[in-house]
Amino acid sequence: MKIPFVKMHGAANDFVVVDHREPFLPEPLEALTRRLCDRRRGIGADGVLLVEHDPELDFAMRIFNADGGPAEFCGNGARCVARRAFELGLGRSGRVQFRTPAGPLLATQGGDGRTIDLSFGRVARPGTPFPIEAAGRTFAGRLILVGVPHFVTAVERVEWTPLGDWGPALRHHPRFAPAGTNVDFVARLGPGRVALRTYERGVEGETLACGSGAMAAALAAVADGERSPIVVMTAGGDELMVAVEPAEEGYEVSLSGPAVTAYVGEWIESTSQKLSVAAGRAASPGGA
Repeated sequence: MKIPFVKMHGAANDFVVVDHREPFLPEPLEALTRRLCDRRRGIGADGVLLVEHDPELDFAMRIFNADGGPAEFCGNGARCVARRAFELGLGRSGRVQFRTPAGPLLATQGGDGRTIDLSFGRVARPGTPFPIEAAGRTFAGRLILVGVPHFVTAVERVEWTPLGDWGPALRHHPRFAPAGTNVDFVARLGPGRVALRTYERGVEGETLACGSGAMAAALAAVADGERSPIVVMTAGGDELMVAVEPAEEGYEVSLSGPAVTAYVGEWIESTSQKLSVAAGRAASPGGA
């Protein structure tokens, strides 16, 4: 089976995007997603995004993390899917409305040809910080829900953060059981500017940018007295901008930044690939 795809990235957070408005992929998709996202044997990506038919909106978005599991929301992924929808001729006047597991979203094209602006909608006000004991130390942070959960904690410098040690310990902390959480390490750079590194649930490692993490970091910054908009410097070096506007019982949040088509390709899905993966899983309990 041949699977046409587009490789895209939002501030170096990369995805395999498939036009699935006429369904052709065999369900379930978890194993296929893992093969596509494998950076050694596959295309390589942080996730797989499907553009699907919706009876009311311009399209629907389905999201799979690199580990094969479905996700409720992905900020940079949503901006990439919106870019792809514009390329497919969907929407009108530079606007698309689309359905996600986190609810309907609106995206618009920026004037520079690279930027996609995503209106996420209303979120609750962040609660007060609380302590978490993990990795032999105490972290003070907030749990913020922006489609998916994020534990946001302040650090002095993001480049000094031992993310490989602290990230998994917090991501799997019993406080966040059973599903766990994404973990954001945030350092203040100046008025309205923060640096961000994210240990991402479902990727089980660091991504070079995280859109929902940028939104969570911005909400935490506003809760600490910063003024909107908040510029978020990602680990990949790109900037994301988050607007946080007061609303009844919360904030209205939007996310802006680059969403780029890297290349177009075709994946050949063969029976031998499926058998190889299945055999590898069967052998793993006795292997290294």
